[in-house]
Amino acid sequence: MTDVSALYALRLRTPRLVLRLGDRQELEALARVAAAGIHPPDEMPFAVAWTDASSEPGFVDGFVAFHEEALATWAPERWMLNLIAFADGEPVGTQGVGATGFAAERIVETGSWLGVSSQGRGLGTEMRAAVLELAFGALGAVAARSGWSEGGAGQSARVSARLGYRETGTHVLRPRDEPFVHHDLLLERARWRSPVAVEIEGAGSCLPLFGTKA
Repeated sequence: MTDVSALYALRLRTPRLVLRLGDRQELEALARVAAAGIHPPDEMPFAVAWTDASSEPGFVDGFVAFHEEALATWAPERWMLNLIAFADGEPVGTQGVGATGFAAERIVETGSWLGVSSQGRGLGTEMRAAVLELAFGALGAVAARSGWSEGGAGQSARVSARLGYRETGTHVLRPRDEPFVHHDLLLERARWRSPVAVEIEGAGSCLPLFGTKA
């Protein structure tokens, strides 16, 4: 098992947020944010309909286990960093960034969500800007992939457009068996300009975990 303890010292700060890993108590609090609502019940913005289980027994334990497994299976060749976004000390959502074969390809993928009470305030833009600054500035990524689905309300599409992504194609997803179109997006490092100030702390000691010495 890879020693990932250095990741717990990583901090990404934007004007209103701090992004970092959380302990079990904080992950449980984040699960309750998810259970309180991320999207309308008749929409499904995710490739996997995991929020449909938010009212079921065991949801919190399963949610925590998902985050813990990402760290337990971490390898420089394949990793996923799921950071909790804290606003005023309280968890409001999560921002993930991950890669496979990063040392060779230098391409990352991102995904995120915000609790419904924190949406519409521009926090999604700050969250993604933070991990893009980590990827491009600290890790030496050459591109970042993302996407948005027509099964959601479009917040992700607006954030992506604001940050400079371009569409590269589409594919069909069926998280609830009914098909909808997912738009594939790419952002190259040359086009990246963060719209907010981002401060990064603790990245240097983490670089080998990401498969880079940038």
